[in-house]
Amino acid sequence: MEISKAIDERDLSGAKLLLEELLSIDPGYGRAHNHLGWIYETKIKDFQKAQRHYELAIKFCQGTYPVVYVNYGYLLIEFGHLEEAEKVIAEGLTVDGADKATLYYQKAKIAEHRKDYIKAYKTYLEAKNLNFNKDFHGLLLNEIGRVQMKMNFWQKNFKWLF
Repeated sequence: MEISKAIDERDLSGAKLLLEELLSIDPGYGRAHNHLGWIYETKIKDFQKAQRHYELAIKFCQGTYPVVYVNYGYLLIEFGHLEEAEKVIAEGLTVDGADKATLYYQKAKIAEHRKDYIKAYKTYLEAKNLNFNKDFHGLLLNEIGRVQMKMNFWQKNFKWLF
């Protein structure tokens, strides 16, 4: 509980110390690795340490903590590791309780990075259909509109044929 409180109060250095202490006692505690990965990714900006902790979280949680797939997917996409991100996302989609809308959103981002706008468009639509969050719905509508602006004439008018 102290770790959650530290994170909630934005005391990330305190949370980091508590997580490291916890992992010194139980190095196989996957959720702690996920939280450390998130801190290294979003606050410290250390890609390699974040990646290592996310990988350990997946290893030790063995499909019981679905949020790590979303977190790790974002990190991999941000740094252009698209093939690896696809594998993590595919695995995450098989985990009970996974945020499938967000994982499909990430798949769409990968397609868009590759300039496969039709696939991105269809995958954003799938994410929209799986989503139940009003704010995320608005974001997805913006993504869909942006991808449509990137499409050429043929893609826009015949996207359902592809």
